[in-house]
Amino acid sequence: MDDRSNMINIPPPAASSSGAVINPRFCVGYPLDLAFTTKAPGGKRGQLSAVDSSGNTIFRAKRSTWRGFTQLVDAAGHPVVTMKAKFWTMHNRWRVFAGDSTEPKDLLFSLKRTSTFQLHDEWVVFLAANTKEVVCDFKITGSYRKKNYSIYRGNSTLVAAQMIKEHKLAGLSLGKHAYGASISPNCDYAFVSALAAIFHELELRRRRAAAGQAAGAAAGAAAC
Repeated sequence: MDDRSNMINIPPPAASSSGAVINPRFCVGYPLDLAFTTKAPGGKRGQLSAVDSSGNTIFRAKRSTWRGFTQLVDAAGHPVVTMKAKFWTMHNRWRVFAGDSTEPKDLLFSLKRTSTFQLHDEWVVFLAANTKEVVCDFKITGSYRKKNYSIYRGNSTLVAAQMIKEHKLAGLSLGKHAYGASISPNCDYAFVSALAAIFHELELRRRRAAAGQAAGAAAGAAAC
């Protein structure tokens, strides 16, 4: 039997006042704390996982290098969203699709930098229904490298979620590089996790590029 028949089928929603971006079932009516770690039990080395207060892994970021995308999968391994970078763009645009699709009809939202050259990280999110992209649906400011950034609703000061360097899940051993997310009531925590997965992938790419440059410089120095 084709395993795809068991996969979650999540249709793209319109902009929702409930806070749902991916699916309303990922919204709860109370503040939620999660931790993100690459040391979750059962996870592959370097694989980012989202962990709840009970120590359960609720999402994992699963990379497919040869297919050029990253998926956020649930605890059972079913794709929740597929995240794909759009190549040759000035603003590092990423597109996020429902389930395991990369079809335009299944687009949920896009993420991009606000400008090509930035002293501080600033990104904006446009939901699929926001085709004109005049006003963003979410704005992200801060620094992923420092594990300190905030997700705001639109251009307002209303915080949807905050990433913090020290997670709040007491009693869990998640590794020294684990960090936390404080998520506001009715904010889609799968959406927050998808953003964390994208920023994690961007950081991995930055590190690989830096390592390649360092190796090239060392080889050049040795040849002199």
